[in-house]
Amino acid sequence: MMSGQNIEGLRELNGIGERVAGRLVEHFGSEEAALQAILEGDVASLSEVNGVSRTFALSLARDVRARVEGCAISDFLKTKESLDLYSRLLDLIKSFAHTVHARDKLDLFYPFPASRMDLIQERRAFVGEYLGLGDVLSEDKEFLNLLSSVKKLRPVPGSLRVRDRIILSGDRKTLDEAKERFQAFLPVQAVESFSEFVDLARGYSNVVVFDDTYLAFDLPEGLEPEFFQDPSKAEFWQILPEVELAFFARNLDCILACLDITSILRACGFDFFEKLSDEELETLKTALLKVGDDGKPVEGFDPELDRLEAALQNLDPLLTSALNEANQRMNRTLEASSLTLSGQELIKLVSGGMEIKDLLAKELHRVYTGEIEAVKEELAEKLDFQKQEKLLLDSLFSDEIAYPLRAEQAQLQLLRQKLNMSLEKVRLARKRELAKVLSSFHRPVERLVREVLDFDLGFSIACFASRLRLKMPEPISETGVGFKEGENLFLKDIYGEIDPVSYSVGKTRFSPEGLENRVVLLSGVNSGGKTSLLELLAQCVVLGHMGFPVPAKELELGPVEEFYYFGKSKGTLDAGAFETTLKQFSVLSEASGKLVLADELESITEPGASARIIAGILEYLTRSEESLGVFVSHLSELILENTGTDIRVDGIEAEGLDSSLELIVNRNPIYNRVARSTPELIVERLLRKTTGKEQEFYAHLKDKFKN
Repeated sequence: MMSGQNIEGLRELNGIGERVAGRLVEHFGSEEAALQAILEGDVASLSEVNGVSRTFALSLARDVRARVEGCAISDFLKTKESLDLYSRLLDLIKSFAHTVHARDKLDLFYPFPASRMDLIQERRAFVGEYLGLGDVLSEDKEFLNLLSSVKKLRPVPGSLRVRDRIILSGDRKTLDEAKERFQAFLPVQAVESFSEFVDLARGYSNVVVFDDTYLAFDLPEGLEPEFFQDPSKAEFWQILPEVELAFFARNLDCILACLDITSILRACGFDFFEKLSDEELETLKTALLKVGDDGKPVEGFDPELDRLEAALQNLDPLLTSALNEANQRMNRTLEASSLTLSGQELIKLVSGGMEIKDLLAKELHRVYTGEIEAVKEELAEKLDFQKQEKLLLDSLFSDEIAYPLRAEQAQLQLLRQKLNMSLEKVRLARKRELAKVLSSFHRPVERLVREVLDFDLGFSIACFASRLRLKMPEPISETGVGFKEGENLFLKDIYGEIDPVSYSVGKTRFSPEGLENRVVLLSGVNSGGKTSLLELLAQCVVLGHMGFPVPAKELELGPVEEFYYFGKSKGTLDAGAFETTLKQFSVLSEASGKLVLADELESITEPGASARIIAGILEYLTRSEESLGVFVSHLSELILENTGTDIRVDGIEAEGLDSSLELIVNRNPIYNRVARSTPELIVERLLRKTTGKEQEFYAHLKDKFKN
């Protein structure tokens, strides 16, 4: 087993110079943190760094992972076509991922195929933990929607500022400590005198003081600062509950989704995550549901908070309405009133002891005070005022009779201020209560979200396996690959249901007795499925060496050190391209376990020469008892004429024509048989569909296929 390399610093990595290294350290806070992000494949965070593109971040993470594990993708996949096939498989697997995190992990380094059995077994064990879960939840839309809403947690924005609170202190050391912890979010100010303290404090609804210098002074009415001893020991949730609440508010949907995911998994008998008890989960969820999108406690969280908010909001409209109604009543009362004098009042009026205006003022005062009391009672009832707040209403109206009735604006403003101060005091208390509860869950929540994101990697693979009916392969020590009822994933992705195929090369329990050849020629009709079978073999080998399930009902897979896949050439190659292709086969001279799949290699040059070249390649391939080869070719007989090596020829054969004169093809190769050619059947179809001279022409052509 190869051992990986330890990476000591950023500058050891390809593509990282002084400038990029400096930016990485600045972004992550330290070189160690930056290296950790690269090792973990945190492409999203790496891409946030100025000058680091997503492509570079991907390349960087892949390179580092390869160095740490001591192997790279190119150690196993040896040709461009094999890399292309792996990329297509990876794209298909990624389509089942529910989070960006899982797609990044798949895109990066996690599943690349390897020949090292320790890595394969490690991945098989990881994937195996999730396969049962895929069968249970891969079609559960509620669960999948929850998982899709999980994202990397967003930090509290640096722009968050609490503007209605200030920290004051007269001690320089205390002030420096307070600035270090809290100045990023609220003002921290030095004060040198009591008058300066009072002036600054009056501009804020909440004042935090970190020394007792001004405790002995008589503070003005309404000024109620909070005194703390040591800024380094003060709880952050107590001084700045808004920061804790903002973190949970920004990530509310994600966190709630993680809690629901945890509950669903536990109900299904699975428990993947941090051991938060059911009681703790419920406590956290209850607290989260009290946090609004703006980070403030939601309506209904606290009756007193709701009462004060409603009172402050409704004060002006209710006062205006109550005064309008009172003025209308007062107007009607005065219009309908008449002055009735008692005997005593008449004597006083005649004798000059009373003036008529005094009698009028007395009557008007009675009406005025009655309406004022009615207005105050209506306000107190509708605004749900408490005893102290009701007393504030007494100063809202002048004792001097005035018509129409109106409130004293200075006193109204004072009432608003009093209500607002009470509201802010209660709101801060409730924020602290909520922040205190949530702060104890901050780190567990961070762990839980990370675990859910990592969970999606395994679960996405399980969904891929469940929906496409994949099964784990059975590793064998012999050289061979064989399967029962395999389905080409690329065709299945396009057409849905396809005909399954069974096939075996080398020594597996699926190979017929006496036909355990390690090197095979595959012949067959045009469009019979030879290329699809070759792709299926490649898919099984690549997925098996990723530690993943494979597209077959059963599969045995022996060890493969290197995988070579050669796709169908688009035409005869020129001299340079032909030479390059031959050089790729020169590695067959090395004695190691190789799997070579080649599709119609004869098209690289003229048939006679290509048959000799393929024969020579096959001879070299058979020399190694640890190597396998399947070559698709229309030149099977010509190739066999040019080699004395025991090479099996299998055929995908058309069995004839159906009633509609369409080809009937058995997609399963027939072992040890050269397939009947498609041209002969096409000629036969034309023969049966025509008459006269035209039929005679096709009959003549058909005779050429005899013998």
